[in-house]
Amino acid sequence: DKLVEKDFDIEAKAPGVLNPLIVPYNANVTNNILEIRFYWAGKGTTAIPVGGVYGPLISAISVES
Repeated sequence: DKLVEKDFDIEAKAPGVLNPLIVPYNANVTNNILEIRFYWAGKGTTAIPVGGVYGPLISAISVES
């Protein structure tokens, strides 16, 4: 229930195509549960093949204790 990033633009921050962007965060785990939520800002479109922004561009998440 805590906003960590607002209007995060992965395309602007990533070091290029096929290069990972590593952003470390600290999080609290309660009852062995880690909850991660992504909220789409609603910019662009979700209809392919029409051009636009298609939502989050996340391909992997790694968690370490």
